[in-house]
Amino acid sequence: MRKHKRTKKRNKILNKPLQPSRSHLPRGFTLMEVLVGGAIMLVLVLVVLSLYMGSNRISVDQQQFAALQHDVRSAMFFVSRDIKSVGAGLPQPFAGYFLQGVNNDPNQSGASVQSDRLTILGNSDPLRLIIQSYAPASGSITLEPNEFDLYPYNANAYPADPLGYVDRAILILPNPDLDTTSGELGRITGVDLVANTITFNTINEPLPNTLAPGGAGPSYVGGTVHFVELKTYWLDVDGNYPGLTVGTNGYLGLPEVMYVSQWNSANGAYDHLALALNIEDLQFQYLGDLDDNQQLDDNNADTTIDINDFLNWDDNFLWTDTPAVVKGIRLVRILVLGKTENPYVSYSGAPPTELQYVYGKPVVADSPAGTQMDKRRRFFLESTASIRNMSLNVYNIGTI
Repeated sequence: MRKHKRTKKRNKILNKPLQPSRSHLPRGFTLMEVLVGGAIMLVLVLVVLSLYMGSNRISVDQQQFAALQHDVRSAMFFVSRDIKSVGAGLPQPFAGYFLQGVNNDPNQSGASVQSDRLTILGNSDPLRLIIQSYAPASGSITLEPNEFDLYPYNANAYPADPLGYVDRAILILPNPDLDTTSGELGRITGVDLVANTITFNTINEPLPNTLAPGGAGPSYVGGTVHFVELKTYWLDVDGNYPGLTVGTNGYLGLPEVMYVSQWNSANGAYDHLALALNIEDLQFQYLGDLDDNQQLDDNNADTTIDINDFLNWDDNFLWTDTPAVVKGIRLVRILVLGKTENPYVSYSGAPPTELQYVYGKPVVADSPAGTQMDKRRRFFLESTASIRNMSLNVYNIGTI
């Protein structure tokens, strides 16, 4: 009986569920573990955020630098293309009037940067009509018979009809075999394709190097009539160029905008086409046989011809008084300096002096360096254009 009770008690104990010990009870994170984990997570978030912000700043800077490169390269493309075709279609004896430079534009003398201007004369559409008779300032030209038959143009108005004569700008030049250097700029008002006559109104705009109307009627017998384009490349430094009105003929009134201004004979004014934004400086230099000794000029007397021999307009020669000097130009060096629209956000602190030509304005030709570093990244592009229509056979003492 006793043994049965002992066995029954033992069986009861064996069948009783085991109670876990206090040390094995389920429990959560301690406060210390929560704080450590939170701190680690916060550090990771801050690291990821820092990497993102740094990457974003670099991306912003890269985008604005890429936009700057595009602007500078676009500006260089257009100006170099037009310089190469200076005087296209015009008689060679008048080469001294194909272009005119201005060193340190006096209209912006109060600006922080003294940029250059370049005016060029030429035409993109071929036309060379031979004059039979013309009295200067008469407004009417008689051509040799059948001159109109050589070209596909008609009596319609331009530019509504791309082949129209009316409203085109023309340049009337005397016989190139005579020693007469006059020229008259006009806008065609009518043509008679049967009578071989052109009527026009005089355009009273200055031409390069003081080329002006004049001469006697006999000087124009055998002279020529040409379509002509009159263009000026220039830089608006401060957005307040004298004589121009914001919103008129394409003028934006914004600082550091490079323009090409082209005479529009239809409205009797210059159209100002903005080529590039954020252009800080624009300079032109020239090289050729300016002393007419049949060799490219060694202007620094080092017996080699290189970029150090290029001159600024008016250096050493009476450029505007002597078109024969301008006629000797063979090469034009173009220097375009741009800067980003905004300071670089990825650059903190003040740039060291070693980077003054990266985040500050460098010397460009005879344009001095800037005095401050504004952390706006610079992009400088230089190119040399050969003038195709100016005496290509030059006895060179070096190569460019």
